[in-house]
Amino acid sequence: MAGEKETVQRPNVITKEEAGDLMNRSQRRVEPNASLFSASPLGGAGNGRPAVGVEVESLPSKVQGRRAERVGHMAEMAASNSPGQLALELTFPIGMNLSSADQEEAERRFRVIEPLIAPEKYPGYWAQHSQSKTRLEAFIAEQSKTTPRTIRRWLQRWNDGGLPALVPKDRADKGQPRKPNAATLDFLLAAASPLNGSYGELSAREIFRAYQEERAWRASHAGTPLGDFETLKYKRYLDDKGRLSTSAQLPELSYSTMVRCFYKIPEPVRVMSRSGQEAFSNTQEIISFRNLAALQPLDYVVMDHRLLDLFCMIETRDGWKLIRPWLTAAIDMRCRRWLAWTLVETPSSDSIAYVLKRSFVLHGLPKSVYWDNGKDFRCHWLEGRQAKVRESGAITELNNGWRGVLETLGVRVHHAIVRRARSKIIEPCFRGTALFDKSLPWWCGNRPTARPERFQALLDQHEKWVRGEVESPAFPTIQQLAADYDDQMEALNEREREHAPGMQRITATGRGWMGPNECWEKYISQVDRRDVPAEVLQFAFNKRRSLTVKHGEIRTAFHGQDFHYRLNDSSVRLMALNGREVQLAYDPMDLEVAAVYHMDRFMGLVTCVELRRMGEAAFQQDERDRRASRREVKKFIAGVHQAVYIPDHRERANRRREVRPARTEPKRPEIAAELPKAVTDAAASAAEERKFSFAAAPTDGAEVIRMANADAYRDDTDSAFRFFQEDR
Repeated sequence: MAGEKETVQRPNVITKEEAGDLMNRSQRRVEPNASLFSASPLGGAGNGRPAVGVEVESLPSKVQGRRAERVGHMAEMAASNSPGQLALELTFPIGMNLSSADQEEAERRFRVIEPLIAPEKYPGYWAQHSQSKTRLEAFIAEQSKTTPRTIRRWLQRWNDGGLPALVPKDRADKGQPRKPNAATLDFLLAAASPLNGSYGELSAREIFRAYQEERAWRASHAGTPLGDFETLKYKRYLDDKGRLSTSAQLPELSYSTMVRCFYKIPEPVRVMSRSGQEAFSNTQEIISFRNLAALQPLDYVVMDHRLLDLFCMIETRDGWKLIRPWLTAAIDMRCRRWLAWTLVETPSSDSIAYVLKRSFVLHGLPKSVYWDNGKDFRCHWLEGRQAKVRESGAITELNNGWRGVLETLGVRVHHAIVRRARSKIIEPCFRGTALFDKSLPWWCGNRPTARPERFQALLDQHEKWVRGEVESPAFPTIQQLAADYDDQMEALNEREREHAPGMQRITATGRGWMGPNECWEKYISQVDRRDVPAEVLQFAFNKRRSLTVKHGEIRTAFHGQDFHYRLNDSSVRLMALNGREVQLAYDPMDLEVAAVYHMDRFMGLVTCVELRRMGEAAFQQDERDRRASRREVKKFIAGVHQAVYIPDHRERANRRREVRPARTEPKRPEIAAELPKAVTDAAASAAEERKFSFAAAPTDGAEVIRMANADAYRDDTDSAFRFFQEDR
C-alpha cells in the first residue's frame, strides 16, 4: 500500500530512533551528527525516499556494548550456499575490529584521557587543579609526555567514535604494495618460476634487472601494433587494435619493493617451481601418521636396503677388491625390532629372500610385508606373475603362471608410496646403523665431501698390503664386517627407543621408553606363531624357470654353462612330456637337486649328475673352503690410544654381551601354515629320496641281468653293440 514504510531487516544496521535510544539522545540530536556515523539504506520510507539507518560498527564502543546486550551479545551470519561449503551457522561478535597492537594503543590513550571522560572517578585530580579542565589537560599532557592539543584531539575522537576512534584507521590495502599493478605481479610470479628450455632459477637481483628491461621495452612499444610473434606472447594485454593496453605497462619499482613482492608469492608455489617436487614433498605436503600402538608384532615386516658408509674387502678371481657393502634388513613395524639382516656386495632378490627365510625360521610367518617399489622387490620370484588384485584370495593350489614365494606362504605384500622415505618406518631406524658406521675406523662418509682425511692413509696401506709390503690389511673382509654387524644389531635391539610412538612405559621415576626386545617380549605372546618346517620353506623359496622338455630331460644354462636334469625315479615319465613346458624350481645355492612342476602339479625331483652341491655363482665347493680358510683377523693400528685406553668396538660388544639379559623366545600357540599341496609333496619326496640307500635295498629275487641273455651284454669283446639279435 502506498505511503506505508517498507523496512529491510539488517542485523548490523539500526534506525535513527534505535540509535538515539542507545545513546540516550533524541532522534533530532542524532540527525545533525549523522555525518559521524556510517549510513546504509533500510528500504522505503513511505515518502518516496529511501529510509536511512546507522551501522552499529560506526557507533561508540559503549553504545555498541549496549546494543550487544540487547540482542544477546552475538549475531548470526548465514553460511554460503555455494558448493563445497559446510552447512553451518557462523557467529561473530559485534564490536570494534582492531588488531592487537591497535587495541593496546587505544586502551593506553583511553587511560590517559580517562580523568577527563569520567570526572567522578578522579575527584582528586580535579580538586588539585581547581576544577579547571585546561589545567588538568596540561597536567595530563605533561605526565604522558605529549601536548595539550593532542589530549584535546584524543578527547574529541573519543566523543565522536569511542575507543576505536582513538587510533587511526588502517588502510584498506594494508600489507599490499601500492605501486605494483596486476601486470607487475604477473611478471614477478612468472620470473620466479623457472621455465624448462627458457630460463632457470633467477635470483632476486636478476629478476629485478629483467623487470627493468621488460618495463623499458613495454614503454617503448606503447601505442604501437605488435608483430605476430609478440602478439602471441602478449595477447592477454592487447586491446582491440593489437596494441599494448595501459594496464600492461609496468610501474617503476625499487629493489626492496620487488623483494617484498617476491616473498609474498605463496611458499608452496616457490618451493615447487624453484626447488622441485622432492623439496615440495619434504616441506609442503601433508604428512600421514600411522597408529603404531594399535598394531601387533608381525602384522607388518618392513624391509629395505642401505648402502653402508664404509669399505670392506671381498675376494674375486683377480684378487681382493674394495667395495661399499649393502645392508638388507627386516624390521618389525610395531616393536622396531631388527628381525634379520645380511651384508652383500649388491642388493638383489637373493639377499631379500635370505633375510625373509631367516626371519620366517626364527620368528614365524608374518601377516604382511611392507617394502619398496624396486624391481628386486617386485620380481616374479617373490610376488608372482599373476595380475595384481586388491584382495588376495584363499591359499589353494598353485595358479597359472605360478605363485610368488610370499603368496605361496600366505603373506600379503604392501608397497610403500613411491619416492616417499617417510612412508617406510625402517628409514629412521637406519640412523643407528649410520652412527655405528661412523664409529668404525673404515668410515668413508655418506658423500665424497664428508670423507675424513685419515681415509687416504687407509687406501695407501691397502695398496701396500696388496703388493705384499705390509702384513696387516687396512680393511676387514665382508665376513668380518658381517660378524661386527651381528653384534651391533643385537645391541640396537636392546637400546631404548626414545620418543618412538607406542614405546612408552611406566617407570618408578615417571615415564620411560621400551627397547625393541622389551616391547617384543611384551606383545609377541599375544600373536599365534605361523610356523613352516625348514625343508618345506626351502622348497617354497626355490627359483623357477619355464623350460621345455626335450629327449626326456630338461636343459638349462647357468652363467653360460649347460646343465641337464632328469627324474630320479623314472626317465619315462619325463619323456612323456617331450615338447611341453614345465617349471623347474631350483635353489641358487644348490643346483644338484630341483623340483619339476607341470600344470600346477608336482612331477618329482630331478638331479643334475654333473654337479654335487655346487652353487649358481661359484661351481667349486673347494674354492669356497679356500676362501674361508684365508680369513684373517685385522690388526688394529698400534699407538692410537697410548695415553688413555679406549676399548674398540669388538671389546665393547663383548662387554655388552656379558651384561645382556638372557632373552628367551616367549611361548606362543603354534598353528600350521597352509601351503599348496604341490610344495608339501615336493618336500616329502625329497625326504624319502634322502632316506634311500642302495646298501640297504633288498636283493632277494632281484636279478639285474638275466643269465640267459648275459652274452648280449658282454664287455670283454670289441664287437659293436646290437640292440636286436637274431635267434639262431
